[in-house]
Amino acid sequence: MSKRWSVAALSVWPGLPQIWLGEEWLGLALATLFAGSLNLAIAARFIWTEALDPSWAQFVGALAVATWAFALAYTLWWVWRCHPEQHREKIDEHYRLALELYLQGRWDEARRRLEHAIALDETDADAWVQLGTLYARTERFDEARQAFRQCLAVDPSEKWKWEVEEALARIDTSRPGH
Repeated sequence: MSKRWSVAALSVWPGLPQIWLGEEWLGLALATLFAGSLNLAIAARFIWTEALDPSWAQFVGALAVATWAFALAYTLWWVWRCHPEQHREKIDEHYRLALELYLQGRWDEARRRLEHAIALDETDADAWVQLGTLYARTERFDEARQAFRQCLAVDPSEKWKWEVEEALARIDTSRPGH
């Protein structure tokens, strides 16, 4: 099953896809709103039937359904229109061109290409590590450190850990005044 279908399957509970894909605050807000309205609707309808007027119980139930429908529609729209897999060819093209420009010593153009790739997929650890390398090469050490740390943040696996730690150590020893 592709990642897009997995995300669509998670849409059954509002907020889960957003949390899984890194939009923690949006996911938490959707999940909290839905859970609160659903719990209130269940309590008003089945547990404390005398606590709320029947029209309010219906309103809270409708709010829970509307929250679920909105979250489902938003998530499906995002998966089909905005998900990074939609732009994979463009991302790969930006990355490939950035590597070519980097090897030619055209730093500014390479940086712009890498930034475009990252704008399309903020979780692209390869682009982050390459951007950090470019910044280090052009002696923009603060930006390099930030890009390397972002690489580790988006990809906590071991793929780039050793290289990034080595690059950060080199930055610390090559900075003027160290």
